[in-house]
Amino acid sequence: MKSLLRIAASIDALNTAIGHWMTWLILFCTLISATAATLRYAFDWGSNALLEAQWFMFGLVFLFCSAWTLREGGHVRIDILSSRLSPVIRVWIDIFGTLLFLLPVCLLIVADSWNFFLLSFHTREASPDPGGLAWWPLKFAIPVAFALLSLQGLSEIIKNVAALTGDRPMPEFRGGH
Repeated sequence: MKSLLRIAASIDALNTAIGHWMTWLILFCTLISATAATLRYAFDWGSNALLEAQWFMFGLVFLFCSAWTLREGGHVRIDILSSRLSPVIRVWIDIFGTLLFLLPVCLLIVADSWNFFLLSFHTREASPDPGGLAWWPLKFAIPVAFALLSLQGLSEIIKNVAALTGDRPMPEFRGGH
């Protein structure tokens, strides 16, 4: 179990680092948005590349922060029901929910979006708008982000099984949002 917990810790560290880096995109997205608006209204000059960069960064934040959010316990739960259950039952619900829902959906999205990316890459898909950006790099982010979310799901299963076997403390469930 200790080697599995080391793997889980590595996955946690990877997704936390990626999440922290992605938060910088929020700042860059805001700066690009302000720059685009300033250029448009002050100088009557617009840029499709700036607008698309802003959209892409916004999408990347959501894609790559989903695994970090799972690690932090920030995804939506039905607290009205789960808050009344014992921690052991809640851990079992997380394990089965991850196995039955999260992992299958993530793996389907990885497989399907990989083909979506390959088609886009081979055709060098780009914006139809003048001065727009290439779209295929963003489409590559979809399978990568869902693969990271799948890995985080595995990490959560490992940590939950370790909690059930007494190899680590029971998780603290946050709620009430």
